[in-house]
Amino acid sequence: MPSDLPELELVHELRDLSFDGLDLAGHDFSDMIIEDCSFRECKLTDARFNASTLRRCEFTGARVQGVSMFAATVEECKMMGLDFARGSRFDAARFTRVNLDYAVFRAVDLSDVEFTGCMMTECDLTGANLSEASFIECDLTDADWSNVATSNTDLRGSRLRGMDLRRGPYDVIVTSWQAVTLAEGLGVRVIDPAE
Repeated sequence: MPSDLPELELVHELRDLSFDGLDLAGHDFSDMIIEDCSFRECKLTDARFNASTLRRCEFTGARVQGVSMFAATVEECKMMGLDFARGSRFDAARFTRVNLDYAVFRAVDLSDVEFTGCMMTECDLTGANLSEASFIECDLTDADWSNVATSNTDLRGSRLRGMDLRRGPYDVIVTSWQAVTLAEGLGVRVIDPAE
């Protein structure tokens, strides 16, 4: 870790900074406000962002296995293609308008996590725990739902193209419009009795 990084622990706000390419493995960013910062190609394995607020930050190419975002608020960040598998922690986290296209959440516990207005196209949710999680108005087009655990999982307003209800997920909340769309995706014709 570069010698000037320990002094970051003395500040509570980081704005308009670039950490591109740095090794920040295990660094503690907890309880900070982090805005408009770049972490491209950073090594953030086992880093902690607990109870932090991250806004408009860029994480393209970062290595984030084992990252902890307990009770973090993440807004308008770019996290495309990040691999959160292997020990990442998200308890009570909130993601709003975050680009998570192609992100990997294999076997990650996302129970009680809130996603609102997020881009999650082709996201890999294989084996993830989505119990009590909410995905409100997200784009989950062609996400991989294989072997996910769901219970009262809220998907209202989200794009779900590619979801095949014959294989799950089950015990999810959708709107009537989404239910019709999913049924039509299985080849079922839905006709309104008033027509």
